[in-house]
Amino acid sequence: MSRPSSRLLAVPVPAGQLADSQPRWLPRLSLAGLSGFLLCVPWLHDNLYWVGWFAWVPLLCALRGSGPLAALLLGWFAGALCFAGGSYWLADFIVNLKQTSAAVSWLLALLFWCYLGLVIGLGCMLYRWLVSRLGGWELLVFPVSVVALMAWYPMLFKTHFADGQVSFLPALQAIDITGAPGLDAMMLLFSVLVFRLLTRHPAQRGRHFLVANWLAWGVLLGWLGYGLVSLQGWDLRMQQWQARHIGLVQPNDAITLAIPEPAAGFSREYPQEMQATRRLIAAGAQWVAWPEARYKGYFDHFSVRARYAEEVARSGVPLIFHDVERHWLDAQQVSFNTVALLDGRGELAARYRKMLRMPFGEYLPPPWSWPVLKGLSDRVFGEFLRPLGAGQEHVSFELDGMRVVPKVCYEAAFPRFVAAAVNSDGAGKMLLFLSQDNWFGETSQPFQHRNMSILRGVENRLPMAHLINNGPSVVTAPNGRVLADSAAFNRAELLVRVPFDADTGGSFYSRHPQLFLNLVYGLLAALIGLALWRGRRRPAQTASPAL
Repeated sequence: MSRPSSRLLAVPVPAGQLADSQPRWLPRLSLAGLSGFLLCVPWLHDNLYWVGWFAWVPLLCALRGSGPLAALLLGWFAGALCFAGGSYWLADFIVNLKQTSAAVSWLLALLFWCYLGLVIGLGCMLYRWLVSRLGGWELLVFPVSVVALMAWYPMLFKTHFADGQVSFLPALQAIDITGAPGLDAMMLLFSVLVFRLLTRHPAQRGRHFLVANWLAWGVLLGWLGYGLVSLQGWDLRMQQWQARHIGLVQPNDAITLAIPEPAAGFSREYPQEMQATRRLIAAGAQWVAWPEARYKGYFDHFSVRARYAEEVARSGVPLIFHDVERHWLDAQQVSFNTVALLDGRGELAARYRKMLRMPFGEYLPPPWSWPVLKGLSDRVFGEFLRPLGAGQEHVSFELDGMRVVPKVCYEAAFPRFVAAAVNSDGAGKMLLFLSQDNWFGETSQPFQHRNMSILRGVENRLPMAHLINNGPSVVTAPNGRVLADSAAFNRAELLVRVPFDADTGGSFYSRHPQLFLNLVYGLLAALIGLALWRGRRRPAQTASPAL
């Protein structure tokens, strides 16, 4: 048996012998760390979206010839760096939300980054195990392993590498079929193809190798070709549509754990947003929206309800806003994050209660909520800002033929949840996300949040507005083109012309949001089954050099 090579790109070793014992871990860790850095770059800078397509290549080089355990550690290292770089703002968020010390917040953030990074490690471990059993097949195995593990793995925020691709519109279009995981898979596939070009081995020049490569390139070109045709088609179609003029108010409220006092010169009955609403209506807004707020007092005070009704009835223009709604249920007071619609007469015509609550911010998930752990969780995470009840149903607001689907903040991160709100009845709908991201300070988080919502609009082929309290707010067309946006960390008022057609809306993904992932799960199960079968038949088989 030959000695394992000490080179970085090691030759294969017998399947029964792990390559984990190979020396020179430093180059492998350096390559894994480079991938971790590159993976988070598009999340931080939209114009560097192209980096995400190459980001996996160094990690694939680091994994070459490694056993499953080494792959787990290398992938974990890359993943932890990726999520730490992409969510560097988490420590400040914990301080602002929970008022913990800096040391405790950084410790919690570090633990969270390590937890998230583990999903990449598990994906890499599964990839190396399958490749060693199947004798290659990395073009299929790597994208399927990573996409499946990321979809299955419990995350506080459902993250996709596609979130950094909002400036690459042709690449976005096919997510109306697959959702964001499909674009993640294309980016992974491209990295594998580049890796194969950079690490050519004499055994990789066979017919099967070339056919697999050409098929993979065909899939990528088909994805982008569909994107180019679809992008142009939507641009042409929207030229024939009517338009609606909507007003968006971005107040840029300050961070506060206490119920905020009205700004100087204003009152609960007449807040600053109402003055901005008057200006937008005078400019031609057909309906106006305000973002998620800490507290408005509409549901608590009759005087606020009466003044709001008077102001809205005076103009006849509907108003959408967010407030805390309290009710007594089973002898307990329950609060809801509620989006309210006041019709042109100023009456409360509809309301939507936030359905997906943020763990550790709006409720305690099991097992932390169990009595035996409740005391410990309160000491670690602090008392909650606002324990909330969960809404029970999706709602759409009827606004003169346009059906606005409201969602609150955290809900924009979940593709299947938003698709369920659109479902098979998407005609005439528009997505409206209302957020308050000032808890994250002047960081990249609001921009990342904005990008997630842009993907939700393309996935469901609907106009989309994401109104963020502190900005940057954005309005997009069904193909992801930005119709209007605002500067971050400033007050702003937007009057936006939104192309609209009452007979258009919804997508294949809206109707079948789980189909692509089910196909991925099924394919992964088949690969695992084949790998186990081959392992029993040929336990001493050597790994293919065509990695």
